[in-house]
Amino acid sequence: MRSPAAPLLTRAALALYPPAWRARYGDEVRALLEDSGGRPAAVASVAWRALPAWLWPRHLHDRPARMRASLATALMSWSMLAGLGLVFAQLTQLQGLIAPDYPQVRWAYAFFDGSLALSALVAGLGGLPLWLLMLRRTRREQRTRDTVYLFLPVIAPVAYLIGLIVTVRLVGGANGVSLGWFGAVTLAGFAAAATAAAGPGLALRRLQPRGPALRVAATAAGLSAAVMAVAAVAIVVAVVSLCLWARQFSGYHNFTAPGIYVALVAVAATVTAVSAARGTRAALAQP
Repeated sequence: MRSPAAPLLTRAALALYPPAWRARYGDEVRALLEDSGGRPAAVASVAWRALPAWLWPRHLHDRPARMRASLATALMSWSMLAGLGLVFAQLTQLQGLIAPDYPQVRWAYAFFDGSLALSALVAGLGGLPLWLLMLRRTRREQRTRDTVYLFLPVIAPVAYLIGLIVTVRLVGGANGVSLGWFGAVTLAGFAAAATAAAGPGLALRRLQPRGPALRVAATAAGLSAAVMAVAAVAIVVAVVSLCLWARQFSGYHNFTAPGIYVALVAVAATVTAVSAARGTRAALAQP
């Protein structure tokens, strides 16, 4: 018997895949799932394989399409990694958490700050020509929605900062906001980062740019990811050092929360590096 929720589950599972994958294999997989009755186990198996489809886009034989897909994925994961890094800075450097007599913590802070700034600079300079190219096209063709997508990297952070200032003034005290409000502000920051990264990704999918600007952006994404990997390593070194030698500070006497945080950093760094590397290889192989 076919479950009444089977079509909905099937559509939800397929929605997790890249658009190019759905265009190539979506009808076939949908038919197979419907023939099997849409069992939850089969749908879950399909959904689980969506992550490799983003990381290793073998279905994209068109090199510009591979570069666009890699750029979109790397941009989202890079934004999440940068957000995790800013949370790390807020909870450590800005609170003065430096383990005495252990210079590796100071060095980790310095490497993190420099790597994060350099990675953002490389990504911004390398992606600017592509962004301007797409912006000129949206203005020429009067594509208002795509213009909004391209400006989301500016709109989302500005809206977040305004909301942050208002929140701090309304609920903040002499020592800042409470732990609960800090968690809410942090989650809102990740949502803003995801929105800012999703805008150019949607524009890439809809406009499908090609040419030198796309290759420059893909190459810059690879360089930026390599530099960001240094920042991720610095975060891990600092967190482990604080857990070992600064356990008197709240949050570092138990390895559970720092361990989860380090795992998230590792996942975000891996996705960023893999996606950017594939885009860079496609850019360098372009005739």
